[in-house]
Order: sequence, then C-alpha cells, then structure tokens
Amino acid sequence: MSANKYKNYEVTRVVDVNPHKKVLSVIRKRDRKNAHTLALLFFDWPATNDVIEQLCCLITDGIKSDKEPVIYPILEEALDKYSGVVFHANKRKYEDPVRLGVFLETIITETAKALEIEIEDSLGNKWSVEKGEPFSHWLADHKGELFIVPHQHQNECKLRKALYQLVASESVKTVLRRTNYEEAVVAGRLVASH
Repeated sequence: MSANKYKNYEVTRVVDVNPHKKVLSVIRKRDRKNAHTLALLFFDWPATNDVIEQLCCLITDGIKSDKEPVIYPILEEALDKYSGVVFHANKRKYEDPVRLGVFLETIITETAKALEIEIEDSLGNKWSVEKGEPFSHWLADHKGELFIVPHQHQNECKLRKALYQLVASESVKTVLRRTNYEEAVVAGRLVASH
C-alpha cells in the first residue's frame, strides 16, 4: 500500500483518550459538504457514529501527517466515497448496505494507508495499528521521546480483518453479513465494484 499522501509524521503527546466529539466538530467545520454528508450518514446509518467513535479511540487525533491529524483525511475520504454512492451520476442511490459498506471499507483502507508507520519510544517499545491497541492507551504507558519510522504492514489481509473487528459495531457487521457484503468490505473489493 502506498502512503504517498501521508508524510512528515509527528506525534502530539497531549491526546484525548477519545476525541470523538472534537473530531466530528472539526470535520463538520472544515467543509459544508462534510457536514451535509455526515448528517445524511448518521440519518441513514446511526451506527456509523459508533464506527467513527471506535476509530477515534483507536488512532486519536495525536498522529499527524504534515501537521494535520491523520484521522481527518481518513474520515473525509470515507465521507466523499459515501457521498459518491448516494449522489452518483444516475441520480439514484445505491442500496443501503452498499453505501454502508463503501463507508466502512474506505475507513479501513485509508487507516491502513495512513498508518504505515511504527511509533517507538526511547526504550524501543513500539506501537502500530496492527497491534490493535488504542494509541492513547499505549501513549499513556510510554513516556519520553517518541520516534516515527516507516513500517510496511506484514499482512494486509490480516490488518484489514483486524481493523474491521476493531471499528465495526455488531449491528454494522450483522447488516453486512446478511447482505453478503462483509467479505468484500474486509477484502477491499466493494468500492472497486461500485
């Protein structure tokens, strides 16, 4: 996976354990389209609020690329893809589970792209998204200077499955499972087919 839009990483040590409300507020203010799409997403799929909250807990707003928390472009890309399957050229919405799947698949894909890094403390302890531990929890236990190094994911399929398990609520998983979209979302094949 190429992380070309994510570069010049840094870590902010002062991190909310879960900046969910702050992140949603910033996303809404950054672009009117974001605010509109987010309102539509929450109306169509209230459980996606839980997805975003889990993502906020996992990566926080403390990991930055070019001085911007990586969580913002991750969410904006997911909202853009969601908007694309709601307001596409044929003027007809894709079916509900497809739209949900596109949103979640984009969250997984962009998170994997944005976090092709490891964060290491001065004692050599490392955090990466592959470990499944919320960054804020790891950060609280690791004081001192932090270093960020590039890190290729060892097994992208395993990472995608882990991210799916970490951010998708049971109700979202149930919808995707019942409509046979779960495997495509986890594998990263749903967006390409729509």
